[in-house]
Amino acid sequence: MKPIRFPHLLLISSLAALPASADTVKLKNGKVYEGTATERGDVIDIEIPMGKIIDHQTVKKSDVAEFIKTLPDEKEAADLASLVPTADALTTADYEKTLKDKVDPFLKKYPVSKFRPKVDAIAKTLRDELAKTKAGDVKLDGQWLSAAELKWNDYNVKALRLLLQLRSQLKAKKPMDAYQSFAKIESAHVASTAYPKAAAEISKAMKDLVASLNAAAAEQPAKAAERAASLKSLTPDKLASVQQAIEAEVTAFKAKVAEEKTRKVPVTSFYPYDLSSIKESISGTEKEITRLAALDLPKLTAASSKFQAGLKDLSEKAFQSAKSNFDDAAKVHPNDAFVKKTAADAKLAADNAARNASSASPATIPGTPAAATTPPANPLPSSGAVPAAPASAPAAPKPAPAKTEAPKPAPSPATVADPNPVSEPEPESNLPLFLGGGAGLLFLVAILAKFLGKKKSED
Repeated sequence: MKPIRFPHLLLISSLAALPASADTVKLKNGKVYEGTATERGDVIDIEIPMGKIIDHQTVKKSDVAEFIKTLPDEKEAADLASLVPTADALTTADYEKTLKDKVDPFLKKYPVSKFRPKVDAIAKTLRDELAKTKAGDVKLDGQWLSAAELKWNDYNVKALRLLLQLRSQLKAKKPMDAYQSFAKIESAHVASTAYPKAAAEISKAMKDLVASLNAAAAEQPAKAAERAASLKSLTPDKLASVQQAIEAEVTAFKAKVAEEKTRKVPVTSFYPYDLSSIKESISGTEKEITRLAALDLPKLTAASSKFQAGLKDLSEKAFQSAKSNFDDAAKVHPNDAFVKKTAADAKLAADNAARNASSASPATIPGTPAAATTPPANPLPSSGAVPAAPASAPAAPKPAPAKTEAPKPAPSPATVADPNPVSEPEPESNLPLFLGGGAGLLFLVAILAKFLGKKKSED
């Protein structure tokens, strides 16, 4: 800052704590003005922002104790400081627009500003986070979630988005809308890490909901009368269109309430012109306050951590650990359909994994001796049991009998493994035996013929 001092003015050091993004004018009577100050002759004009209204003040320089003029680069740097820490769920386009429209113009306009280092740091933060969004990461509730986690943890991410919506609605003084966001978390994400937080925050806001409902009930007669009077003042053609719009509004409201009752929402929405719907909401709110107060938030928090751990286990195929975590969560939420289904799916996956592990044998595991091309000397397992042949394997065909006229040579041991390690003599050829038998038979026929011829000559 560059103070502009007047010789007859008393300096007040305490003004150093005032905001740097505005000019400061301190009067001798102790009054302080902060805004955009402009010197004009013997006076100072001050524009003071008051929400959407700008208050204009003019003071004499003779009444001023100290005037601190904020330089342009200081004002702009102070505005940029509000960009960090960044908001949740900003997109790639959001970061690029902020850098292009706000940060880069300052760096170009004030290359040697003493506030340049601070703005450089802001720019670095924005660019680093821009790179994360391009990689698919998202910032929620002040924490960065990776693209991988957004997939396996989708259940909790959706609940977290609803929690952020709830907080925004509470900030905007819309307790009924905030409660409906809580109801969505409870009906679809009761085992999420966001649910205990949402329950705690909506419990504190229930008094505001009661107050808004009581105010709506008190205002309903006047609202209904005002609407009726407005309808009477309309021409027939306009009356028809307005009534049609009102009917559509009522139809939409009834459909919304029906959907909420399907989800068993304790406090249903109300229609400001319908007193019965307001009273129904008030009745539900009174019961809901008691129910919420009875929730065991530490127990719910522990269960939600278990459920999230189970989801991570599933993504890593740690099925036994996932089953254990989901079982613990199911004990706290025994009636939630999604929790029960997830626990059942994890149990099935764990059982299948255990069954597959127990049925595995060395003969089916690559790299074991049983998987080698050449069988060992003793192919039987050490227990002596002979492995059964697979049911689907066809029976080995019986070898055809050897033909005497063209016997086949024995298979070469180098190419075909012998299934029986016991040595046996190779079969001999039948040709020599066949020739010897034929010669003997001819010899006997010759002797018999000679004998018969001799006997005939004697007769």
